[in-house]
Amino acid sequence: MDEAKKKFTDPGGPARPRHGGPEHSAVLRGSPMREPNLRSTGKIKTVAIIGGGPVASTLATLLARAGLRPAILYLPKRAPLLVGESLVPAIIPILRLLGVEEEVAGYSVFKPGATINLTPTFNLCFPFADLETKLPRYAYNSPRDKFDDTLLAAARRAGVQMVETAATLERVPGTDRVQLSRETLAAVAHIFPQPPDLIVDATGRARVLPKLLDLPSRRGPREDTALFAHVDSAKLDHAGHVHTTLLDHGWSWRIPLPGRTSVGMVIGSEHLPKFGATKEEQYDNLLTQDSVLRLVAGESKRITPVMEYKNYQLVSTRLVGDGWVLVGDTAGFIDPVFSSGLLIGMQGAVALAEAICQGSPRAFKAYERETIHHLEAWHELVEYFYGGRLFTSFQVGDAMLKTNFLIRLVFPHMRKHFGAIFTGGASNSNYSLAILRFTMRHGLRDEDPKTLMVR
Repeated sequence: MDEAKKKFTDPGGPARPRHGGPEHSAVLRGSPMREPNLRSTGKIKTVAIIGGGPVASTLATLLARAGLRPAILYLPKRAPLLVGESLVPAIIPILRLLGVEEEVAGYSVFKPGATINLTPTFNLCFPFADLETKLPRYAYNSPRDKFDDTLLAAARRAGVQMVETAATLERVPGTDRVQLSRETLAAVAHIFPQPPDLIVDATGRARVLPKLLDLPSRRGPREDTALFAHVDSAKLDHAGHVHTTLLDHGWSWRIPLPGRTSVGMVIGSEHLPKFGATKEEQYDNLLTQDSVLRLVAGESKRITPVMEYKNYQLVSTRLVGDGWVLVGDTAGFIDPVFSSGLLIGMQGAVALAEAICQGSPRAFKAYERETIHHLEAWHELVEYFYGGRLFTSFQVGDAMLKTNFLIRLVFPHMRKHFGAIFTGGASNSNYSLAILRFTMRHGLRDEDPKTLMVR
């Protein structure tokens, strides 16, 4: 391990196991993620998981380890690129739990921090090693195709059955229940001689079960479009950092990956038509015409197709029903600004595995309540970002450090808890959220947050 990596590994932490298995119980020590309780009560024995992404793989692996019989039903087709390439430190304990961190590290770029480019003269750098946290002080930037394959392979090693089928669900007339269609049941008859005890929708933004049952949800206030692709190179202030940059309109991410850089733009949909008629034209023209992107990526050559995503803010108000449950993006998704989407989904998978092992209505309601709280907390953080309040508070604090003794005492404490945003731990701490909310209301003094808002 090179010196940079030595600097960011957990000081004094336990050795990380190289493989999954019984030894995984030790890997969460020194981390705020507690050891999940995966002792099955036997109330639920068979689980059909619809979808083949990292959330489905995580859930299935943990259920198989607990002695249940899960199966993943999915068609192995995938978009050329997926959002979620930049991991946060809070996801590392889950990779250790699954026994895959070493494999992920082998094809990823080591990520020692995050950089925020706000104006030409005001930037923020968050080296994870400088943040007071019990989380690992590093993460990875990972190609999603390899990451997804790694987690599917871990599920297979755990004994999870994989069925490559376009699983379809049917609503039981006059009830809140769903069931696998006759054709799908036939495809999984060798695994489930009887219909499974539980159906889990992990289909992501396809949201198969919510659409079938017409489940209520709350949409966020923004209607942005994200365009992203991989380019051959782009300028970075700090090696390995994910870079978040305010643009003339919207904001951009730059994520260093092996041999390339992921560059994405999130922009109000009303601004896009002036950059071209197609997503490719819009992306390529934004690189050269936006005054900020022109400086950091204007000479870049696009080497992949352009992917387009819309509607980055949604929370389902109901996640659990009679014999079914939602997890991951199916339950809700947020704007990608803090790289937290994959974390929320995989943490949700761990929590759901516990609820399934317990098998009680109370356990499922606790899972539903905590997942919705998690999503809503991140939505709140996103609004502080877009409205300019989050970083205006940093600007005010930096200006007052030289003249205000009280700020010199308090600001390091505030920065510690603000830094939890970029490690992925913010929404798990009510105290950190309380500090953040207080600062957003009272810490801006007379500064106008519109200066740093996303336009």
